Amino acid sequence: MLSIQSISLMAGTKVLLDSASLTIHPKQKVGLIGQNGAGKSTLFKAILSDAALESGNIALPDAWILGVVQQELKATSQSIIDFVVTGDTEYARIMNAISLAEQADDNESLVKHYDELDKISGYLIPQKAQQLLYGLGFSETDFIKPMTDFSGGWQVRLKLAKALMQRADLLLLDEPTNHLDIEAVSWLIQWLKSYEGAAMVISHDRHFLDEVVEGIAVIHEHKLNYYSGNFAAYERQRNEQLMQQQALHDKQKQQVQHLKSFIERFKAKASKAKQAQSRVKALERMDSVAAVQALNPFQFKFYETGAVPDPMLQVHDIQFGYADTSIIEKADLVLRAGDRIGLVGVNGSGKSTLLKLLINEVQPQSGKVVMSKGVKVGYFAQHQLESLNLDQSPLQHMLAMAKSLNVFGIQDFVSDQEARDFLGGFGFSHEKTLEKVARFSGGEKSRLSLALMIFQKPNLIILDEPTNHLDMETRDALDMALQEFEGALILVTHDQHLLSSIVDQFWWVHDKQVSYFNGSLEEYLQQRLKVVKEQQFKLKAEKKGAAPLGANKKEQRQENAHVRKQLRDATRLQAKTLKKVEKTLEVTQAKLTAIHLTMEDATLYDSSNSTQLAEVLKNEATLKIKVESLEEEWLMLEEEIGEISNQFLEKT
Repeated sequence: MLSIQSISLMAGTKVLLDSASLTIHPKQKVGLIGQNGAGKSTLFKAILSDAALESGNIALPDAWILGVVQQELKATSQSIIDFVVTGDTEYARIMNAISLAEQADDNESLVKHYDELDKISGYLIPQKAQQLLYGLGFSETDFIKPMTDFSGGWQVRLKLAKALMQRADLLLLDEPTNHLDIEAVSWLIQWLKSYEGAAMVISHDRHFLDEVVEGIAVIHEHKLNYYSGNFAAYERQRNEQLMQQQALHDKQKQQVQHLKSFIERFKAKASKAKQAQSRVKALERMDSVAAVQALNPFQFKFYETGAVPDPMLQVHDIQFGYADTSIIEKADLVLRAGDRIGLVGVNGSGKSTLLKLLINEVQPQSGKVVMSKGVKVGYFAQHQLESLNLDQSPLQHMLAMAKSLNVFGIQDFVSDQEARDFLGGFGFSHEKTLEKVARFSGGEKSRLSLALMIFQKPNLIILDEPTNHLDMETRDALDMALQEFEGALILVTHDQHLLSSIVDQFWWVHDKQVSYFNGSLEEYLQQRLKVVKEQQFKLKAEKKGAAPLGANKKEQRQENAHVRKQLRDATRLQAKTLKKVEKTLEVTQAKLTAIHLTMEDATLYDSSNSTQLAEVLKNEATLKIKVESLEEEWLMLEEEIGEISNQFLEKT
């Protein structure tokens, strides 16, 4: 078992854990949660002996193998199937020994190593790797392609696949659903359910935690508190604890009544539509955890929309692509007043492109998008975080927007105090409203962008992965605010809980088409899982005498050469910018590493070095923010390249 005994853990001078303890038994699956910056990832590093303990002890059985996603792995020209199978280090060791024995014509060693291969069922390893790749969204034609052919988002999946190949007794997964679409998340849930080892998972995705774990470890006030059961069970237990605190009584009563009004208002409507049954369940859950919601530091809501046109938006026969590669062909859609649309489809299918077409950020090659008069769009996407003025504070952003909206008659005059009060609902304290955005984390930038979007009083909200960088409390606040929103909504997210509680119907982007999906989210995901299982079943049924994978590798690569050249041409500008960002990121990370080495010097914390310590901590904070900003820019470019690349890869 993993035994964490009375450990103390720090980041510089900040205390993360103080005399914290936790035990994880074989085959036990535990979710690790806590606010951003609480120390979850640092605890993982300590378990892996990559971060030093101040005191206490972390003990593991000598025979236990730890499995982890190695983010620092660089993309190689190695085929993706070869990359993934090496995740099984024992298999890789034996295969390397067999290769050396063959070169030396050492028959005795060959027999020995083939016996070792037989003992670990090594002949099944390539098949297992292929099944993992299928589940994570890769096709059979992808298997022989080099890793460098794939965008950053798909490379993250490959690293996850390699980690899942490990013969691990304890699997450590830090936000494994990031960069996955809901289809891949659904498959990963099924895989982890059948995984026989122990697992510790950091996640802000409540649906994922509900399905996978049987215990929740919470970092709170520098301690590790364990709750048995999944996330829903944790919320109930936490709620019971809080209900015993008399100081919360009045606020809890108000919250209970508020949530009951949600349920009554929506239940009658939802019971009429099969697609919306999950929303009733989500709202009823809120009634049992009112105290937890009452403690949420984030409390915000959308303005009333008033009368809105119907239909709000119409799409007539639009087509769009890059160069000679089509992404969307002949899409016809209608968005009615009050519609709550979930946009689903695998990564790279064109979801983000469709949203950009709807808001006129890009123009269709043919067809048109008609926005009705009176529609006010609120759009949120991760790349918008880059449009924030880093030298301004949240208050300056808010007052500048209020001034511009006042000119157009959208917003009345707003005082400094009113702006501060509004920002307070998004978790910005008085001091934080005056701080420059340059010092903000990704989560704080996301909250500010959400605040600015809501302040514009939209009656149509379009959200592209809004929960990235958001912790669970902010996600809950967004969920509740969207429940009350009376306008129309289009949502892209891999957060199944948010989709289930907010969305009534689905638009499915696939095979360059956009169609209505007549069913629930669960039915959609079951359909996609069925396709993956059929692929895996077909793989198992293949005859042993079939031609080995990659036998025609040279011929296929020659056939694909022209397409890859087109891909390089189509993504040349993004790739050039990406290289610059990577170089800057490498330099910045090196500086940050040097700072951390300086901070390991115990003499730095002597009272005589207080000025130097303050300067070091200031530089560390600045570099951390810069690294995070560069990483966000890198991800944005990779996603853009990935969307273009996915269409080209279909041709090869």
